[in-house]
Amino acid sequence: MTRVLIADRELNFCRWLRQLLEHRRDIQVVGEATDASSAFEVMQQLRPDILLIDLGLCQQSAPLDPDIRGSLPQRTIVMLAAIDKDAVVEAFRFGAQGILPKTADSLVWRKTIRRVMEGQYCFEDGSVAVLLEAFRASFAAQGAFSQKDYRLTPRELEIVAQIVAGHSNREVGQHFSICERTVKHHLTNIFEKLGVSSRLELALFAVKHRLVADESVARQPLEEEKESQERHRSAVVAAGIL
Repeated sequence: MTRVLIADRELNFCRWLRQLLEHRRDIQVVGEATDASSAFEVMQQLRPDILLIDLGLCQQSAPLDPDIRGSLPQRTIVMLAAIDKDAVVEAFRFGAQGILPKTADSLVWRKTIRRVMEGQYCFEDGSVAVLLEAFRASFAAQGAFSQKDYRLTPRELEIVAQIVAGHSNREVGQHFSICERTVKHHLTNIFEKLGVSSRLELALFAVKHRLVADESVARQPLEEEKESQERHRSAVVAAGIL
């Protein structure tokens, strides 16, 4: 049984979502909240497995405050009125492990909750392409990379940069004149060193910890970029590792 807390400004939406999630008996909604302060109070009392929270309430709660971030459950899914760049990036900054539009159907809700419970990132629809585009822009604004020792080799850092840029294993292999099997071997080592389990988690980790210098993340040609975004635009993104 997965215990869920729903936090949204609209009580009717909370009740609708409760009914949707509890239709099958593997999810229990332990509480509802319609403002940020009550959401965090109830969360402290009930300790749900997953917090489903509206982005508007995230914004009310000063999400980057260390005390608030420290009190969040490990698994947080942010709910959006619509998938757009600013909303997706802000949800990620808040600490979302999953991002869903409120219009998602019951199957998508359940898959997202299940995969987030398994420790995966799970972003629906076009949000992955939006995040990758925002990541590229963030390098120009940050202009620096992490000096922390994650035991990555120079070649592994180069491959991380290629993954953040949205390239496939085949494209990475062609870029470095190595076979796809070698690329997969490098990715396996990178995942183990960084404690991630998918290409998406790797991209998120690389941006969050500023592993890649700005100049090493060149934008793809338009045709390749469209193809890359299409690869990421699945109904639900789970941990498709290699």
